[in-house]
Amino acid sequence: MTRVKRRFRRTTVVVLAASAITGVVVGTLPSSSEHHLTTAAVSVDPATLYNAAQQKFSAGDVPAGLTDLQQALTLSPADGQSLALQAIWADQVSDTAVGKVAVNRLSVINPLLAKTARSIIDGVTAAAAIVPSTEPTTVSGNPAIVILGFGLSPQGKPAPELIKRLAAGKAEAAAIPTAPIVVTGGKPQNGVTEAAVMKKWLTDNGIDASRILTEDSSVSTVANAQNTAKLLAARGISDVVLATSPNHIRRAAADFAATGLRVVQSITTDTDLAKNATPLPKDKQTGIRVEATRTAGIPASRTPLLPSDQLPDVGPGLIDDIGGKILKQLLESGSSGGQ
Repeated sequence: MTRVKRRFRRTTVVVLAASAITGVVVGTLPSSSEHHLTTAAVSVDPATLYNAAQQKFSAGDVPAGLTDLQQALTLSPADGQSLALQAIWADQVSDTAVGKVAVNRLSVINPLLAKTARSIIDGVTAAAAIVPSTEPTTVSGNPAIVILGFGLSPQGKPAPELIKRLAAGKAEAAAIPTAPIVVTGGKPQNGVTEAAVMKKWLTDNGIDASRILTEDSSVSTVANAQNTAKLLAARGISDVVLATSPNHIRRAAADFAATGLRVVQSITTDTDLAKNATPLPKDKQTGIRVEATRTAGIPASRTPLLPSDQLPDVGPGLIDDIGGKILKQLLESGSSGGQ
């Protein structure tokens, strides 16, 4: 902490003003007949700490990322995105106490984001526990069957693994004959998308075209989940059965759960089935957790505040006057932050 020139003093005023308005504790203010405002330069802001945390989560250093988030929340206690990440990543290290507090605070600040955080936490847990199976299953309710795409050849032909995914989805469609089927995948080759090729294969193999919904703009699993969620929301559908490959099912299930969809069942191809049979332990869930947060729209990074030397000079005396008045009001109110 270092003393700074007058043009930097707005930092102190902002902190004090936020404290006065929100009731956030900055610290206990001593009683005194004279009070002086001391301004200080801070080397980081909440966005910088948030970005550092996200980088550490992506690198697998979850404890260090949580430390950065805690510091960010000390500076900005009502930051919904930081609270959501704190809850999500506290679950990764099984810190239920911190996770519960974060979700409870977020439920007051932003109930919708709190719901999203719970969906990610529950979705990652459920996805990690999936044991891939090639057996179709009857599912009650009103689910949709979602068949995930796979890259086409340069000539626009389906790869063998895509045909296997389609065959698995077709088997599930026979087990749930009233369920709509979503084929999802963009990445056109030779002028045709994955979804178009998938729909043609299904209709050529006996599936009524009226059952098939096409999502042909996505180029990743994240976009598959986001776009399919919108497509199904318009039809009042919230439950899905996923059809994909064993090495893809857990990541896909976590992504779809992050959109708010409920993954009620899955079916996979037989490719590397035994290799992917073991559920993911907590220390192997980092990758699917990171991607689930991206799917939910929690940003990977945020723009930090302007550097201090780019702040405009507001003229002599103004910051000291405002800061002194706010400090005086806080002291006269006897606020200790406990209310």
